[in-house]
Amino acid sequence: MAAWRDQLQAATFRSVPFHVRSADATIGRRTVSHEYPGKDVPYVEDLGRRAREFTLEAFVLGSDVMRARDALIEALEAPGTGELVHPYKGRMKVAVPNGRWSQSMDEGGVVRFSITFQESSDVVQPTVRADTQTGVEVAASDAETAVKSAFEDVFSVDKQPDFVSTGALASIAVALAAIKTSSNSVLQNTATTPQFVRDLSMIGSTASSLIRFPSSLAGSVFAQISGMRAIALSPAAAFLSLSGLFDLGVTGLSSIAGTTSARKQQAANQQAVIDLTRNAALVEAARASSQMEFASYDDAIAVRTDLATRLEAAAETAPDTTYTALIDLRSAVVHDITSRGADLSRIVQFTPNTTLPALVVAHQLYGDAARETEIVARNRIRHPGFVTGGHSLEVLT
Repeated sequence: MAAWRDQLQAATFRSVPFHVRSADATIGRRTVSHEYPGKDVPYVEDLGRRAREFTLEAFVLGSDVMRARDALIEALEAPGTGELVHPYKGRMKVAVPNGRWSQSMDEGGVVRFSITFQESSDVVQPTVRADTQTGVEVAASDAETAVKSAFEDVFSVDKQPDFVSTGALASIAVALAAIKTSSNSVLQNTATTPQFVRDLSMIGSTASSLIRFPSSLAGSVFAQISGMRAIALSPAAAFLSLSGLFDLGVTGLSSIAGTTSARKQQAANQQAVIDLTRNAALVEAARASSQMEFASYDDAIAVRTDLATRLEAAAETAPDTTYTALIDLRSAVVHDITSRGADLSRIVQFTPNTTLPALVVAHQLYGDAARETEIVARNRIRHPGFVTGGHSLEVLT
């Protein structure tokens, strides 16, 4: 038997079977010919492939031919598109613009059809989705301006005793040390890392001058913290690094009793540096969160909850203008992560009955052994060949 016969498929439309004697189809492109005065050869504009039409010369036969005929007619006249199994082309979604059937006394047990099928696809309606990531960036820019302004309103060493300047420099040194420590986990991007390290060193060496210009100091510290996103290899890595500054405190600094106006200014400067560093980290973490690709709904909600809680806490102790900016940023972050995470898989618990390779577990769960790496990474499995039975695993739905 010829090999092509082995590849033929039984013809059906909407699961109603029939036989095919011959088939033909239209092919080609949709074009518009543009003819110009004085030019012999026209320009033919290509508008895309022409819709394909298939004409099948079909028949049904047998002792129950009347029922088979009516079943096929009913399927052909049903509204909408249906699945055609073309004997030569396989499965496709089609509409039936026209057809005809014939029956004769000479062939009483046969009903012949000539059917035209036209390829079709699902109707794709335009969807509207808010650009929540841009919303986070706008809110973050407003919060950045407010945080810098709040620092400028409080921080000052003008007309103060030397110990106020000394205390301010100590506060800045603590903040810079915290930035360096937090950035150590992402100092991998060799294209930007050297500049980041140089900038950090520059702030420290010029701090004695910068403290007399609060606006420049705030801008330098904020830019350095923003640079932590640039040196990270991913938004998730940047978020993790920035989170090391969320709880920055006065460790390494002396407690200051506000007994005189100078001491009160010294204490205010110390708190201003801490607030600037914390809030800058929160703003940049919000920016990083808007670029993160979450593996699951649960991962997205964990980041959303952590960031929203910390932004709210920071806002409660901030001046009015900064409070509003931080609360607006919190709302933008919640809206963004909730929107982007809504369709993600949930994390569920799965317990294999016996010890199995991760490949087998992945195939059991998803029918896709390639997802073993996902299971191994999420559950920190030591050896992918041995997933211990009886122990609960975290897996995605």
